[in-house]
Amino acid sequence: MSHFYLFELGCEELPSSALPNMAADLQTHVESALKTAMLGYGKVEVIAAPRRLGVMIEHVAPRSEDKAVERKGPAVKAAFDANNEPTKALLGFCRSLGVEPDALTVEESEKGAWLVYRGTDPGVLANELIGSLMTEAVSGLPLAKAMRWGSQRDEFPRPVHWIVSMLDNEVVPVELFGLSAGRTTFGHRFHAPDAIQLEHATDYQRAMQNAFVIASLESRKEACWKSIQQVAADHQLQVEPDESLLEEIACLVEWPVALCGEFEDRFLEVPDIALIAAMRGHQKYFHTRNCVTGDLSNHFITVSNIQSQKPDEVIRGNQRVIRARLSDAAFFYHTDCQKTLFERRAALDSITFHPDLGSLGDKTARIASLLKAMSEAMNMSPDQAVRAAELSRCDLVTEMVLEFDELQGAMGSIYATRDGEDVEVCDAIGDLYAPAGLHDDIPQTRLGCLLALADKLDTLTGLFAAKQPPTGSKDPFALRRAAIGMLRINEHPELQLDLQPWVEQALAGQPIQSDKDTLDAVIQFIQDRERVRLTDQGIGHDAVHAAQASHGLKTTRVTKVAHTLYQWQTNNEFAAVVEGNKRAANLLSKYPDALKPVDPTRFESDAEEALFRALQQASASVAADVSRETFNQALETIVSLKGPIDAFFESVMVNADDVSLRENRYALLHEVRSVVMQVADISMIQY
Repeated sequence: MSHFYLFELGCEELPSSALPNMAADLQTHVESALKTAMLGYGKVEVIAAPRRLGVMIEHVAPRSEDKAVERKGPAVKAAFDANNEPTKALLGFCRSLGVEPDALTVEESEKGAWLVYRGTDPGVLANELIGSLMTEAVSGLPLAKAMRWGSQRDEFPRPVHWIVSMLDNEVVPVELFGLSAGRTTFGHRFHAPDAIQLEHATDYQRAMQNAFVIASLESRKEACWKSIQQVAADHQLQVEPDESLLEEIACLVEWPVALCGEFEDRFLEVPDIALIAAMRGHQKYFHTRNCVTGDLSNHFITVSNIQSQKPDEVIRGNQRVIRARLSDAAFFYHTDCQKTLFERRAALDSITFHPDLGSLGDKTARIASLLKAMSEAMNMSPDQAVRAAELSRCDLVTEMVLEFDELQGAMGSIYATRDGEDVEVCDAIGDLYAPAGLHDDIPQTRLGCLLALADKLDTLTGLFAAKQPPTGSKDPFALRRAAIGMLRINEHPELQLDLQPWVEQALAGQPIQSDKDTLDAVIQFIQDRERVRLTDQGIGHDAVHAAQASHGLKTTRVTKVAHTLYQWQTNNEFAAVVEGNKRAANLLSKYPDALKPVDPTRFESDAEEALFRALQQASASVAADVSRETFNQALETIVSLKGPIDAFFESVMVNADDVSLRENRYALLHEVRSVVMQVADISMIQY
């Protein structure tokens, strides 16, 4: 017979930003504790609402499993005295286990004979065990911001007022935060403020529903979204999904009730993104759009935590608040429009980017110089590129971005369009910070890609030059994100650059003089990020290393080669070529002298001649395939060298006594490596 267990901490309103992580951490800790204790269980459902955190566990086993135990006791020679009587050491060991000496067995080892106890610890009843497991799980929760209250020294994000701990219809003792667990819980603060006595743990969900509380975060999100969509449909409006906003709202309410309000049409003159930022960021409102045109409407949807008897008054209150917010946004917009974007360029000179790297104006100038060189190399308009760079950060000193910093870049693009700037320049400004996250889109235009790439190159090389690279888990300047963004941008079909010369130029443009070690560190950092990306796709470290050894920071080529190597690693003939290449690499590593070109007149065997001819044919073929990036065909050509390479190693003594012969054979091995290295350093492949 299984049991149902309920645990609930009743608190003051928990921080909405922390609640999802707390719920996930609690589930992880509870399941880990149950597994460690070997107490069987079924589904674990988390309770996570503004005023409560806990779990409901189905099918809890009546008791934990028996556990086999083994204890090593004293050595036999120390366990018995001259009269073969148990010594104090043996008796103490037996007393600690609650057994007699004859319950022990003798075990022989290299160090002699020892007494060993093997037995079984019987399982513990669930109602005697689960309370301590919950105490352990709650105490182990990682709390970013905790507080103390009253005279207790315990810490939690908010004061805890009640604890419920029940296994079926029995209270399971739990002592936490100076409180003893019971069967009393509370519902909604306003709709059901009175205490609720639970007769059975399974009564909890029904009791909460009757008390205007949806205890499950996921269920509350579903109810919240359903209510929002229904209100939008009732007003013939379209509402766009916003998962992060929906989750935040669900962490603020226990009983979601969606309401629709409106604001004056005059505010629609302000750019949509500013209005949405004001509604979303300040008030947690969902914006709406006209179902026919798709334009932003003058209606918003808010989610209340009460089922008000006078919803119109609640709506009017929200309308008063949002009117003030939108008035601010309108004021910022009209104030910003009194100057062109370029007129704000000089203001960047007074804002420090980094103490060692100058102002934002200095950074903008470096990006403009780098972007000009990149655009010229790609046969693009350098004037257009420089203009985009010069305007790219000017929106940082606008009133709108000072209030809504998440609009940087986007507002710059809007203001540039209003100023009559070139369309491509405007689009590029909006792409400066892209991609902001791992799954965000990269810029779609070449100029946008180059601007974002140049900005990240300057940031990355500048911080490395200033000796402030990421350390461990700390990355205050988000350089890992910048490097990954560079890799993703370079995948654009119209880029696919070799990043190394641009890394070098960006580093040379910094106000801090750097050495080769700094350059190497930047290159290694980018390659490390590339390696992480590819291994996350299932490619082995060795394949990535092999590709990077040949192609450096030609990152898109590295990706293609690594994927091709991964596909070939199961080919037996390829494995044989890899081993032959490793042998060649090992021999060459022990030969420090510079090698002369291969001299065919010094060949003494047919194997040398055959390998040389095969390499000559393969070299041109592989080079052509690499230039076309048909790496599969290139590897087919390399695999065709298996026979000549094997024959060479079988019949030729590389380390010949004759110096000229030895040098010529090493030169031939170098040619083997040169042909293969056009694709990858396959000697790094592991089997």
